[in-house]
Amino acid sequence: MAEHNNIRLLAAVMFADIVGYTRFMQEDEGKAKSLRDHQRKVLENYILEHNGRIMQYYGDGTLSMFGSAIEAVNAAKKIQQVLGQEEPKVPLRIGIHLGDVVYDDEGIYGDAVNIAARIQGLGIPGSVLMSEKIFDEIKNHPGLRVEAFGKHELKNVFQPIGIFALAHKGLEVPSQSYIENLTGTFENSVAVLPFMNMSSDPENEYFSDGITEEIINALVKHKGMSVASRTSVFAYKDQSKDIRKIGEELNVATVLEGSVRKFGNRVRVTAQLINTSDGFHKWSENFDRELKDIFEVQDEIARKISDELKNSFNLSSSKKVYEASTDNVVAYNHYLKGRFYWNKRTPDAVFKAIEYYELAISECDTYTKAYSALANCYSFLAAIGFVTGNEALKKAEAYATKALELDNNSSESYAALGIVNLLFKWDFPEAEACFRKAITLDPDNIDARMGLGYHAMIVGNNEKMVRYFKEAVSLDPLSLPAKQELAKAYNIMGNDKKALAIYNEIFDLDKLYIPAYAGLTAVYINMKDYERAEETIRKAITISGKDMDSIPLLGYIEALKGNKEKAYRILERMKQVEQENHNLNLVIGQALIYAALGDKERTLQSIEQAVDERFGAVLFLHTIPTFDPLKNDPDYVRIFQRLCPEHRIASEMVQ
Repeated sequence: MAEHNNIRLLAAVMFADIVGYTRFMQEDEGKAKSLRDHQRKVLENYILEHNGRIMQYYGDGTLSMFGSAIEAVNAAKKIQQVLGQEEPKVPLRIGIHLGDVVYDDEGIYGDAVNIAARIQGLGIPGSVLMSEKIFDEIKNHPGLRVEAFGKHELKNVFQPIGIFALAHKGLEVPSQSYIENLTGTFENSVAVLPFMNMSSDPENEYFSDGITEEIINALVKHKGMSVASRTSVFAYKDQSKDIRKIGEELNVATVLEGSVRKFGNRVRVTAQLINTSDGFHKWSENFDRELKDIFEVQDEIARKISDELKNSFNLSSSKKVYEASTDNVVAYNHYLKGRFYWNKRTPDAVFKAIEYYELAISECDTYTKAYSALANCYSFLAAIGFVTGNEALKKAEAYATKALELDNNSSESYAALGIVNLLFKWDFPEAEACFRKAITLDPDNIDARMGLGYHAMIVGNNEKMVRYFKEAVSLDPLSLPAKQELAKAYNIMGNDKKALAIYNEIFDLDKLYIPAYAGLTAVYINMKDYERAEETIRKAITISGKDMDSIPLLGYIEALKGNKEKAYRILERMKQVEQENHNLNLVIGQALIYAALGDKERTLQSIEQAVDERFGAVLFLHTIPTFDPLKNDPDYVRIFQRLCPEHRIASEMVQ
């Protein structure tokens, strides 16, 4: 990771958050914003009065820093008393922790921030919770009433944290049982490999993939386990690899593998737990159940693994592990089919995924995961030009907001909403706030790290762009999308050597990963090696069986080589397909080819069409050197000023 100008210091970190803000926005946006504005005004007054400083806004909350623990606690007490008594009353919860932070021009980072956020998440409206470190600093100060809740183990925190609450008049204090129901413990390592589909119908693969994902999700929630991510383990699908090697690559102590056989209304799940140190089986068992009991099967498997690991890692399996976001088996089955198609990441498959997610919601209208999944589907389709930005904005925002209304602590939903704000609403500050909140709720959220990388790419901060994509890869070294974006970032920076090395890593993992071929083509174009560029993109066409997804790059290569006649022939074909299918990706492709041909008028027409239809890909055109000659053109700048003043081209013009 690159070095940055930053300061390391010991500080009291205060994280504040409005409970139910997303629901308020759904019910009455004006009222919600008035609550937020009132909250900010009160916080700004009392944080400043107590010698603190607000470092970051998160839309519905704030992250602040104090040089003194007692000042932080007194500020929090006063803030809650005012917000709980004055109109409009604001349902705020506050968490405070004392620890080491890194302070730079973006804000503050470090474990102290994560711990403060986790402590805040244990609170209720009107509460002020603090860590043992804060309590140690204030316990000898007279007049402070504090209630102790004992030590608790928090997600992504490797030591138990003592939790305390201010118990003054006007403040709310959660119950011991409330906090106990929310807290977790130390996490240790297991990888759940994709379960094999042993059913006679290959279409039932969606079910075996879904079982794998749901067991992963179940184990992540369990006290005492660190579970390899879905993207990491699915890289091993259909591969025959030594378990010891997998353990080494994923850095896990155990691996769970198994199979699913579905027949009629019954299902047999076979699972076996294997030590990665020696490849020996620790445990294996079959589960024969009726399909309606699939939730219990998942819970039983997770419990069994917990029991086997308990002696090694001092785990407890006393509470229910699996927490389904629906108890409707029909809805769940539709959701699994949706996940199966979503993971293919092709336009046809994602449209199919939408059908199944909508069926899931029709069966269970409180299915949080299905709403978040729908938001991601529409964002994806709009990003590749198969749905207009205006259509995607309405649907993706509505689904992401609904997901947050159902679960205001969903890191995934905040990341999904961040993409909507970034690519379709072009509200860059709000997008950044969503990504940062997602990371605060779950520091391992790769999508949010990548969202920050896209944000940095758009506003032209290349150093941060590379940093965020490197962080995403470090969180999940086998994630092909994360590696792909890091390679793109190096390509933008002009570091062809590093970009090529990453693409080699991607193809070592999956030679059929189509997006990487387009990225590698861009690297060869950057190197002016047009022969290898054309060879690479033609390979993608051969693998995918579809030339229209890749043909814009062929036209671009011909234009760069000076073969104008071939380039214009490709353009005519693209226009015909675009008019028939309204594929906005082809509009961007046209702009790219026209720019390479030096046809300024048609370049600007294509870009303006993409802007009119809010096609998010237009935000990234400034990263392509072919458009550099237009950067001082008033019409080109005017188009980007329509996007957002924070966009690099628009901001440079202002300067």
